[in-house]
Amino acid sequence: MQSIDELAREIMDLTPSQQQALLERVAQLNLQKGLRELAEKYRARLRGKGELNMPSEQVWAELHRIREEIAANDYPS
Repeated sequence: MQSIDELAREIMDLTPSQQQALLERVAQLNLQKGLRELAEKYRARLRGKGELNMPSEQVWAELHRIREEIAANDYPS
């Protein structure tokens, strides 16, 4: 594996548009990595609560219940 200094020198030799493309790609990869890590944490949380394999209909029903509860609390008639 290259050292940080070697990589930095290679990046400096790139054109500005290549550097921009590289930065955009790194940002995209970091976002994907972060989303994968977040998804795994959420799966672990659901697994711990025994809800990982909950049917989608049950998930939607729970989301609807939560939405109704929030609406009733935040916007009473």
